[in-house]
Amino acid sequence: SVQEEPEDDRNVHYLGREYLYRGRWDDCIRTLKQHLALPTATWRDERAASMRFIARACLAKGQREEARGWYLRAIAEAPHLREGWLDLARLLYDGGEWEGVLYFTGCALAIRERPHSYICEAASWGSLPHDLRAIAYFRTGRCSEALKEARQALTLAPGEERLRKNVEVLEQLAQG
Repeated sequence: SVQEEPEDDRNVHYLGREYLYRGRWDDCIRTLKQHLALPTATWRDERAASMRFIARACLAKGQREEARGWYLRAIAEAPHLREGWLDLARLLYDGGEWEGVLYFTGCALAIRERPHSYICEAASWGSLPHDLRAIAYFRTGRCSEALKEARQALTLAPGEERLRKNVEVLEQLAQG
C-alpha cells in the first residue's frame, strides 16, 4: 500500500509500526520519520505514537538518550495522552531514576479522560502507573506512599500475584 501511495500518512504509520513489531529497528525509524515529515500527518495522537515507536526502536538499538528525546517529543506532541508519560517513566524506571518515575507517572495519572482511539494502550489505564509509583516510592524510602499505590495497583489488577505480594510486604513493613 505504501509503495502504491507513499503519501498516505496512515499507512506509512502502520508500516512503521509493523516494522517495530517485527524487530526491524532501522526500517521502523526511517519509516516513522517519513510519516512525521508528511504534510498530511497532522493527527497529534498518531504523530505521538510514531515518536514513541521510534523511541522503542532506539532503545532496542541501545540508544537510550535518543529514545529519551523521542519520548519527550511524543509528550510535547500529545500531552493529553498517558502513553508518552508512562513510556518515559518506564525508561527512567529501568535507569533507577525514581523521582523522575514519580513525576512522569503523576503526570500520566493527572489525565483522567481515556481517549476512544486505537492509540490508547490498555496498560496506561490499568495497574502500571500505580505499580511504577509504588516501586519508586519504596526505592526512595516512602513506604506509606508505596503501600497506597501498591493497593491501588492491586485494585486494578486483582489477579496479579506479584502485586498482591507487594502489598503484603509493604503492609508488614508498615506494621513493624
